[in-house]
This record gives sequence, C-alpha cells and structure tokens, in this order.
Amino acid sequence: MLEELSVPPDEEQTYRQLLSHPRVSVADLVAQQPQWSAERIEAVLRSLVELGLAVQTDQTGTAYAAISPDVAVAGLIRVRIEAARRAEYAVPELMAAFWRGRPAHSRDFVDVITDEHSITERWYQLQRAAQREVRGFDCPPYFVDPTDPDPMELERLAAGVSYRVIYAEEVLQAPGRWRDVEAGISAGEQARVMQRLPSKLTLFDDVAATLPLTGRPGSREAGSKAVIVVHRSPMLDALAALFEAYWDQAVPLVLDAQGVPTTGAPMASAEDAELIRLLAAGFGNDVIQRALGVSASTVQRRVHELMERLGAKTRFQAGLLLGRRGAASAGASLAPPSPIHSRGGPCNPA
Repeated sequence: MLEELSVPPDEEQTYRQLLSHPRVSVADLVAQQPQWSAERIEAVLRSLVELGLAVQTDQTGTAYAAISPDVAVAGLIRVRIEAARRAEYAVPELMAAFWRGRPAHSRDFVDVITDEHSITERWYQLQRAAQREVRGFDCPPYFVDPTDPDPMELERLAAGVSYRVIYAEEVLQAPGRWRDVEAGISAGEQARVMQRLPSKLTLFDDVAATLPLTGRPGSREAGSKAVIVVHRSPMLDALAALFEAYWDQAVPLVLDAQGVPTTGAPMASAEDAELIRLLAAGFGNDVIQRALGVSASTVQRRVHELMERLGAKTRFQAGLLLGRRGAASAGASLAPPSPIHSRGGPCNPA
C-alpha cells in the first residue's frame, strides 16, 4: 500500500510491525524475522526515521517506535504532492527545450511507433496527459479489444476531461460493442455517428494526435501495424480542423430511456410535418409564423423542442439532420429512428 508513496516493501513491513508495539528494539525485530540480519534491520529502521515514519526512543539507537499514521503517512503524502507540484512547474521549461529542438521548419514533429506494446503504452500516456479534451474518429484498426469499456476514458471523464467521439457506422453494426459505447456515453462522452470516416484518429488537447499506419497491400509490410504520433505543427492543426468538420456533419448518438443507443428521439410526425419542411428549407421564424398562422412565441417554442429531439445545437444543424433523414420531402413526416442494437467503443488506441 505504501509502495505508492515510494516506501520500499521492507520498510512498509517493518513499519507495520512497529505499529503493533509501543516500543521495539533491534533485537526484537531480529527475533521476529530471523532471515534478516541485524545490519539489514538497522538500515531499514534508519530509513523509516528518514521517511518520518518512525523515531528512536533511546540514546543508543537500538529501540524504535512508530509515528502514528495520521501524522506520518499524511505528512508523507503532502511531501509527495509538493514534489509532484514542483515537477509540474518544470513542465513549461522542459517543453520550451523540447520545441527549441524542433523549429518551425523541422521535419521532426512526427514519431513512428511500430511495437504494439509501445503503441498501447504511448496512447494511454497521451490520454493521461490530456487536461482539457480528447477527440477521436472511432473505426478500425484496433490494438486492444474494442468491446471492453476503456477504464482510462472513464477515469479522465470523471476528472473533468471532455471526450468527443465520432463512430463509423460499421463500428456500431459490429457485434459485441454496445457495452463500450454505453459506458462512455453514460459517463459523459459526447458521441456522434458518420457513415464513413477517413481514418482512425485521436487528438489529445491541441498537443498531439495519433494515426494508424498500415503497410501497402502486396508489399512486404502488408498487414504490419504502426502508429504515427503528430506533435504541434501545421499537420496537427489540419487534423484538428478535419475532426471539427466531420463533427459538424455527424449525427448525435444518445441513449434512449431503455439505455439503447439511438440517433434521436421519436418525432411527432403529423403536427410537425409542415414545420419540418419549412425549417429544413431554411426559412426564418417570421416566414414560418405566417405560413403556420401561429404566434412568434409558438414558433420559437416548437423549433426549440424540435432541435432538442434532434440533438441539434443550431437551426442549421437541425436542417442538415432533417435533410439527411428525408424529412423535408413533400407531405413526409419524420419517422422515428431505429435504435442501434450493437455496441461501440469510445476512443480505443489508434
């Protein structure tokens, strides 16, 4: 347990022994642990004193007592926190040195990782370092089982990091993926769906991105797996812009009352048919008000309700979603969307 605070196993074991007695001598500990020499025990006891977990109780240095955990362990935690903060303060200086070695015209803003274990480790490292937002295109290939919920994503969501993920339609049609996407959305992930995505992609704040690199079909590298890590550069800016462009076009994915993923709640088909046609055509509230013969407040309320049911943030996005669903055809009503009975993953390692 105390190993998390950089307390070695021998020291923790001896500290636990000290806790059980008000005063313990070196000879007592030798008798309790005959496999340890007196020199080893004395070294461990000196280490406990330096860590603030024990104190000498006589002038000869042969008897020791444990300091109560609420004082000793709590103090050790504060020391480790302060050390971590000091290290954090050094990050800007270290990053400045990092970028000085990579001037704007440098080609060294891309790393290529070919070992699968290193790929997974690097991806989780970047995810742990994200402070604001993780964005991703979720589609094959995967280097870990995509049907399992990503514990790192759930942890970072709980820490306040935002996740925006766009799933390829093929991902949501694959068996065994529902548990993953349900866990992510339930924890706060913002999820959307597109019919196709250009590539797997994960963006970590505005600091780095990962992309898969596969061998060309028919070549010696065919089927090989590698990942490109892109650091701050015009390429990273372009990848971020690509994600935002797809995000604006993607259909929101939410959970219905039964916890089933769906692209929206059922619409009121007959009463909203005319409003849907006018809104999808791009008409403003004044035109819609005259066409429907209702008050301005009624138009605003009904448009707002319609946008909520669609999961749209703006009128323009609502029009795109309606057009995609074919709701603007003459006399058509907006049919309830079909639930997606499969599972999808948050951002799995690129």
